[in-house]
Formats: sequence, C-alpha cells, structure tokens
Amino acid sequence: MDLSLAWRTLILKPFEVGQIYYGTLAVAHSDFPVRCIKRTDKSVWFEHVTHPQHYAQSRVKVHKYADQEVATFRRWYISSTKQTGGDFDMMTI
Repeated sequence: MDLSLAWRTLILKPFEVGQIYYGTLAVAHSDFPVRCIKRTDKSVWFEHVTHPQHYAQSRVKVHKYADQEVATFRRWYISSTKQTGGDFDMMTI
C-alpha cells in the first residue's frame, strides 16, 4: 500500500452532519452560514442557517482537495475547514 495515500486519508477533514460551515462567493462581500444536514460518501445536503425559507436545502457533490472536502451550494464555495465567519477578505476581489 502506498504510504502517501494512507497518510492523506488519515488527515482528511470531512463535512460533518450538524456542523455549520461558511460559504463564500466572489461577488458578495460576506460569508454565508450553511448547515450540513445529511451526507453520503459522494454527496452532502446543506441548508442555509439564517434564511432557510429563501434557500431550500439541496444536495451537492463532494470533492476531495488536499486535506479537506469542498462543495458548491447555490454557487457558494464551501470548504470543510471554514467553520468561522466574518473574515471575508475584501482584497481578494
């Protein structure tokens, strides 16, 4: 077995059910809180925390990238390592 592959699977930070993550959108000037409500090996279901009536829950495909999982919900980029909000960098636009 390739040890580098085994090491990568040990340090991967997956999306966890019940956890709140913050999505970002390049044209918006803030972070958007979403909650992981369900997951399988290849998919995750998210719902918007503060406005669930405007943004219905939906299923998105999970991609593994380095030591994290990433997904796109309503065109918002969500990373399994971004669990805090309010740190959107205005200089990245």
